Amino acid sequence: MKYSFVLPTQKNIFSNEKTIEFEVNTIAKQAASSVVVKSGTCWVLVAVTFSENPRQDIDFTPLTVDYLERMYAIGKIPGGFFKKEGKPTDQEILKARMIDRTIRPLISNFFHDVNVYVQVFSADVNESPEILGLIGVSLALNISPIPILCPVSATLYKNDSLELVLASTKDKITMIEFKGKQVNEETLFQAIKESFEINKKIIEFQEKIIEDIKPEKLSSSIIQLPETLEKLYLEHFSEITKQALNEGDKKKRNELLNQLSLDNLKQKVAENQELLNELNQYNDFQFSLVKKKYLKEFLKSQVFNEKRRIDNRSFNEIRPITIETGVLPYPHGSAIFTRGQTQVLSVVTLGTKADQQMVEGLTLEEEFKRFMHHYYFPPFSVGEAKRIGPPSRREIGHGNLAEKALEPLIPDEFSFPYTIRVVSEVLESNGSTSMASVCGSSLALMDAGVPIEQHVAGISIGLLTHNNEYILLTDIQGFEDFFGEMDFKVAGTKNGITAIQMDTKLDGLTFDIVYNTLIRAKEAREKIIDIMNSKISKPNQLSPRAPRVLVIQIEPSKIPEIIGPQGKIIKKIIEETNTKIDIEEDGRVIIYSTNEQDGEKAKELIENITNFQEGKIYLGKIVRVEPYGVFVKIAEGKIGLLHVSEADMGYIRDAREVFKINDEIVVKILKIDEMGRFTLTRKGLNQ
Repeated sequence: MKYSFVLPTQKNIFSNEKTIEFEVNTIAKQAASSVVVKSGTCWVLVAVTFSENPRQDIDFTPLTVDYLERMYAIGKIPGGFFKKEGKPTDQEILKARMIDRTIRPLISNFFHDVNVYVQVFSADVNESPEILGLIGVSLALNISPIPILCPVSATLYKNDSLELVLASTKDKITMIEFKGKQVNEETLFQAIKESFEINKKIIEFQEKIIEDIKPEKLSSSIIQLPETLEKLYLEHFSEITKQALNEGDKKKRNELLNQLSLDNLKQKVAENQELLNELNQYNDFQFSLVKKKYLKEFLKSQVFNEKRRIDNRSFNEIRPITIETGVLPYPHGSAIFTRGQTQVLSVVTLGTKADQQMVEGLTLEEEFKRFMHHYYFPPFSVGEAKRIGPPSRREIGHGNLAEKALEPLIPDEFSFPYTIRVVSEVLESNGSTSMASVCGSSLALMDAGVPIEQHVAGISIGLLTHNNEYILLTDIQGFEDFFGEMDFKVAGTKNGITAIQMDTKLDGLTFDIVYNTLIRAKEAREKIIDIMNSKISKPNQLSPRAPRVLVIQIEPSKIPEIIGPQGKIIKKIIEETNTKIDIEEDGRVIIYSTNEQDGEKAKELIENITNFQEGKIYLGKIVRVEPYGVFVKIAEGKIGLLHVSEADMGYIRDAREVFKINDEIVVKILKIDEMGRFTLTRKGLNQ
């Protein structure tokens, strides 16, 4: 079946009238449901499957979202030796995570394995396939047997200063991804409202398709908690639960929480054989559900009734912050940012243009990144004993979020022609490590001498709801994140927001919650930046171990002269001066060296090649002698003839009797012909 609808032109969203077409269950018919979403030449397949039997001993939906972009979609053959796609790229993982975060809160109490497969069949340079994919996922889930709360939609809102992806139901906001050039809260909120209205139109069309198909839905699985287990938990573990919720130290709190176990409960009722026999009917999973229920209830009671958090902070209070810069002796820049029991080491490395990362994706031209941020979360940061593997989806996502937050402050390539890599190593984790990475990276960039205008800081705002009330929690720690209902990460400067990632465990957030969160984050961000500025407020000098850069501008027509036949001249300059040299099409020559002297030498050699003018004087070396004159090399690739009549030495019968190869000689350029050849003279040089 085919369905289509038209969306009118909308500033910052659709530059032209937009038609979206859905093909429902026409291909991939073995899947539980499939949808092909089309717009322009962009075609995206969504296929949904789920396991026949539910999994046991879990209390969440085991959802997996895979997003794939085959290079044939844009008419390209993959690079590399094997010429085929390998493991998912970072961009594919980021887009899969965006879809996952949008739909996961809308599927509850369904314990079958669910796989959502999104693949781009055909690309369109004017379309965002991940947005079409997310819309297709919503429709595919809603026409499948899988119980889902309602349809969702997503919109890409984009202009010169911001890029916003907003996902929402008809009533609430479910996911936000944002990057911008220090955008103020009011401007962003207006973009959110406009995007929300577009989403409502797309959802209304989805609802018509769902009504037309009338899918049969499976029932949700409601887990019934044993009353006896709940009663005994409250009777014997209420005090320990309250103690844990009053303990600010993560280690000590975990020690208390570890006492809340089924084995310990059995020991407490050991003298009552009847109760012990009943407890023996239950397993650790059932006990863990009871434990989670009451930890959350006690936490909400403490926050809403007693107006205090687990570490006795006020709702808008930030944990204590300490900062160290220049902590590592050899790297180009480093900093340790500690906020409460969250600690991150950020390290900056400066490189050359050759160090830029090529990003292969559904674009017609190759793209390169000169700023990279990578985030690592080793097991020891949470006291776990695990093997270290390749970066997880979470690590890739957090690294990208910090990268988006910092990128608007990175100077352009013309003013700072370095490739920049920042690595954030989480040393200790108790919540908000991605935002700590933003702060640590900003400090490390200044320590490395990168000329960023001001600091970027990040904060995570949490949420608890009760009846019709809600409370925002500034700078949530891990426990509040786990049992809370929102993780709203906001990063930016004092001038505005540069990045946001919002996800929620609820079926969405109201506009009131979103707006108040933006304001709360602004207040916290400004406080953190003040603390950061008290440590380092302007960039240091470059490290002596960082590459030195010189940039000179030449006429583009002179580029072949510098390169020489088969790169002979430029290779020789690089070898003689121990430098790296990049030449841009616009005539910019970028020289990288380990010290200033080598860079200046390379610059001199290049200028000698490109700045040839009639009348200029050079010290050259004789490379060839003929009876009628000598050929003098005055720069790499620049050899001119000094005729015996121009030697200014009286009558010379045979130049071979006067000059020898490798002799140094001072000469002046007499004439440069149309082909770039030049003749030399010594007349007038001895006056």
